[in-house]
Amino acid sequence: MPRWNVLLILAVLATGCGDGDDDDGATAKVPLPMEQVPEAVLKTARQAAPDLTFYAAFKDKFEGQDSIELKGKTKNGKIREIEVSPQGKLLGTE
Repeated sequence: MPRWNVLLILAVLATGCGDGDDDDGATAKVPLPMEQVPEAVLKTARQAAPDLTFYAAFKDKFEGQDSIELKGKTKNGKIREIEVSPQGKLLGTE
């Protein structure tokens, strides 16, 4: 194997394949089991979107702060996302 190939491989290994951030600086979402979502977070999400049935949660970042993203579905199948701080403050809806 030519020496430059070895150097290239070593350079790739030294820098790694990324730090978990997307190109826009956002961190990857981490799945959170629904039974581990704090009650304050669920209460806020239900108040913000009473028509949703929540089925998935993720630890996330929203505008630079820790958040829990809840995904919910309406009766007609539309999916929406609610961002809530771990303390139960509504951060945003989508």
